[in-house]
Amino acid sequence: MKTVPRLGMVALVLALVLSSAAAAATFRVDDTGTVVGQAITPMRWRQLVPGRAGDNTVEGRVNVALRLNLSPWLNRPARIYMALAPTEGEQLTATWRTQGRLLPGQLRSGSRSLVFEGTVREAFLQESIALELSADGRMLERPQALQFFFEIEVSP
Repeated sequence: MKTVPRLGMVALVLALVLSSAAAAATFRVDDTGTVVGQAITPMRWRQLVPGRAGDNTVEGRVNVALRLNLSPWLNRPARIYMALAPTEGEQLTATWRTQGRLLPGQLRSGSRSLVFEGTVREAFLQESIALELSADGRMLERPQALQFFFEIEVSP
């Protein structure tokens, strides 16, 4: 029996991991059935009188009724991510709670966070999330349009 040198085995395992990761495809999820509780989310100061030594955070809350069309990936193992497009100036932080169909989590503008991992069992995933937004109020100069979206990674 021929033995493979330890370094060769590590390289082989690494090659297998990279090839399986490269094989996963990422797609944008159709969320046209999603309903946002309010079109404009008012942001309020966390402290009534922000100051030099104080907290300059502004916060807002909105409820969202998600409806994700997962029909193209039925019965396939998948990872679903919620993403937030980059925002102007100061980065915005979004934190959310769910009813249990998706994972709760947090993300910053310009990034994404895992909200589901498993086999897609239904054509439409429906979930209510309570979204909490926060940012440094000193950096906000004008209203901004936030672009949340969902991506799915599936293996072939």
